Amino acid sequence: MSTSLAIPTIDISALLTYSSSKQQRQEVATELLNSFATFGVFYITSSTHPVFSSKKSKQILDATTRLFALDPTQKSQIPKIQPGGFTRGYVPVGGESGSATKELKEGFSYGYEWKPDELEAVAKTGMNGLQGPNAWPNKPILDQLDQGLHEGTFKHILQEFYLNVCEVAKGLLKGISLALGLPEDELAKHCTTSETISFMRLFHYLPYADHQHTSQIGSSAHTDWGFLTLILSPCKTVGLQLFYGNEWHDVPSLENTLVVNGGDYLSLLTGGKLISPLHRVVSNGQEERYSMCCFYYPDYDAKIPLLVQDQEVKGQAVSGNYSLLRDQRAEEGEDSSRTSVMGAERQDAKSVATKLLNGDINFGDYIVSKWTQVYRKDRAY
Repeated sequence: MSTSLAIPTIDISALLTYSSSKQQRQEVATELLNSFATFGVFYITSSTHPVFSSKKSKQILDATTRLFALDPTQKSQIPKIQPGGFTRGYVPVGGESGSATKELKEGFSYGYEWKPDELEAVAKTGMNGLQGPNAWPNKPILDQLDQGLHEGTFKHILQEFYLNVCEVAKGLLKGISLALGLPEDELAKHCTTSETISFMRLFHYLPYADHQHTSQIGSSAHTDWGFLTLILSPCKTVGLQLFYGNEWHDVPSLENTLVVNGGDYLSLLTGGKLISPLHRVVSNGQEERYSMCCFYYPDYDAKIPLLVQDQEVKGQAVSGNYSLLRDQRAEEGEDSSRTSVMGAERQDAKSVATKLLNGDINFGDYIVSKWTQVYRKDRAY
């Protein structure tokens, strides 16, 4: 049985407008710090940014439900995610899992839409392991998805939503920097190409009858690996849960808000001062559920110094139970405290954390290896 917590809602308008004062931004930063340090998860809202409007929420929900309402034959024609760490395209039911438990969800993964001239420029230096073109449905399917949508095509609605959420993430970077006593542009310096490697996941969670969530689950209990996760939950169906105080608590949907989760990498960089919360998605056994999750990353080659200089806090950086440092492959009987880094031999989690924090491993290469871990070939469990 789960209960609800008094998870705070923070108005971040001051971080999204040029006209706000330093004092207004600092006040928001203090709220962010308290929420990150207490729960690691909170709601954000703003009357100044379109992504929080009911209109935009309905648009992206309409596009998402249309996508997942396609028949199996049509879904089979959408390019599927592939092993290797770069995730774009359709995620079939059981195609990924953060544990040995089958996750009853399907998804669609997309990110930055490269313009032809940008692709030409990047081709000269080469794309990194988290960059690449989106894998859209074919034209007949896109034409079908466009029918009945208002004020935009399927692709336009998805692309606009992604860029809007990235704008909000950039605003949060200012607030987090201020919360840590740093110049407000400090974290932005490490996120100059974030839009091109971060991505959005549209999720459709299916109902299941296992109330113990042992053989099936919506999303396995995990912490997020990166910097920030921003989630739109436009459905009233409860599913997202936070582990706090040794029990699970519902994180209900609130209109005109996004849910923010702190990520493992951000938590590590602050010595655990900012929490990366353990969370999962479950089913009530009757209703399906939709959500849109943006995984916001720092630059691929980011080697960010510790953001908290307190020596006592620094020592906590490698002691947390981070999914980032666990092996999340499906094999049973393996030590979850050991992990594979870029295909190399397994190493102790503390050693991996130290290498990340020392800059011996860059963020992007490590994240590529993590996505390889949760890919399920032939949906085998």
